[in-house]
Amino acid sequence: MTHGRRGVYLSVAAMTIAVAGCSDEQKREYTLPESLCGVPAPTQALSRLLPAGKHLTVDKATPVADAITTCRATVDGHLVLSLEREIREVGASARDIAVNQLGVKQLTSAERDSVAYSDWAAVSVVQCRGGGAADMDISIAVKVLEPGHRNEAAMKELILEYTSAFKKRQPCTETS
Repeated sequence: MTHGRRGVYLSVAAMTIAVAGCSDEQKREYTLPESLCGVPAPTQALSRLLPAGKHLTVDKATPVADAITTCRATVDGHLVLSLEREIREVGASARDIAVNQLGVKQLTSAERDSVAYSDWAAVSVVQCRGGGAADMDISIAVKVLEPGHRNEAAMKELILEYTSAFKKRQPCTETS
């Protein structure tokens, strides 16, 4: 019996050391970005979606001038988050974009269906009507890729706060 108990204690001690070692490796050593594609980033939500690591890089690209803006976040060389803003013709719903463009199967809607999200992806649609500019919609699509973390509440918070900050920039004016 003494050997059995000692074996259990040694196993528990070994597991404790292994878990402690893992937690040391899984620290976030980088600073969260202040913005994504020029818009203030919801850091609380990002902190729950981005993985641990040493280095975070956020790259911005404009693959289609004045129509699409893309930001990609990498942690230690792994693409973990992608955000894309796109000027669209009027009429696409957040749900349609999430299903057809991102391949999301199960979604929750918010903000009178202008937002659709899951635990790994979210889409919002900003409607631009009147005010001297052509009628258009601007979609914001965000997805988290592994080793990022799936978290439905954080994804909802991210898309709602990012969209709100984006609207404050008055993206529907002619000069934006």
